[in-house]
Amino acid sequence: MKYRKFGCTDLVVSEMGIGGSHFGSMINQQKPQEIIRTLSQSFDSGINFYDIADIYGQGESERVIGKTFNKQRDKVIYASKAGFCLSNTGNIIAKIKPFLKPIIRLVKPVKKQLLQARSSQLRQDFSGAYIVNAVEASLKRLQTDYLDIFQLHEPPMSVLQNSDLLSAMEKLKSQGKIRYYGVACRTVEDALVCLNYPGCSSIQIEINLLNQDAIHKVFPALKKDSVGIIARQAFASGKLFELIAKPELFPEVSNTQKYQKLQELVNQKGKDAIAQIALQFVLQFDQVSVVVVGTRSRKHLETNLAAFASPILTDEEMASLSGDLTGLTQ
Repeated sequence: MKYRKFGCTDLVVSEMGIGGSHFGSMINQQKPQEIIRTLSQSFDSGINFYDIADIYGQGESERVIGKTFNKQRDKVIYASKAGFCLSNTGNIIAKIKPFLKPIIRLVKPVKKQLLQARSSQLRQDFSGAYIVNAVEASLKRLQTDYLDIFQLHEPPMSVLQNSDLLSAMEKLKSQGKIRYYGVACRTVEDALVCLNYPGCSSIQIEINLLNQDAIHKVFPALKKDSVGIIARQAFASGKLFELIAKPELFPEVSNTQKYQKLQELVNQKGKDAIAQIALQFVLQFDQVSVVVVGTRSRKHLETNLAAFASPILTDEEMASLSGDLTGLTQ
């Protein structure tokens, strides 16, 4: 595993980070002990960066990570988030989640409906009081007294333009409850606003072959070692795999010259090369501190580790892949 400096902080992070959105969720059928084994294997492989949020599994993601690493706390980096919360109906669903999991295991088509229902019950709250309470609750679940990085979880522009919110995070920082803070951004426009705040040490944003907006708009605005960049959705939420497997379903993309170059590169490197290409493309940028990937199982972890360890792309290959593949970025 290779490591990189995280912006202007004193953190040194593994190039591959683990995204915790699947741990503890209703649609993940892995048993708790298997999740702990996956996390332990990731740590043994050199991964020290764990991107989590209080909303992931309604806190279960933080609980299982805290349980796994409670004796190795000084060797891992927790980057948690807050801002999303459940409606009253959502809280009821969360309470009966243990009873729903067996049903989901038997009736797989239920997964899609549950995902839709969960999304409809999400709300956001970025008041200072809510953020302080959310951080304190995360600390309890993670069995720690500090977060390495605290992130606002995809706040709207109206929130980002309200600098009063930063006072709550500065207070948490002065109390030692968070070491650094930043924002998990929805758009590049949000990220550019965050760069105006001197206390912002971290920006998380989508970067992949299908969406290169951050590369062209955010990276040029960065000062050297100013902000740590957490790159998410390197596989474009699975759309890259769909595009390569069934290009006929995406004629607006597969008929472009840029797609043809991507397909040629996949053919040269082998049928499973799209994951390697996707990850190595993002890693080529020095501005990126860590690439966060979702991991459901030990097998999934091993596949991602192999992709991270694959040969870097040549300058010629990078040039052929630069520029968005249109049509699938939404």
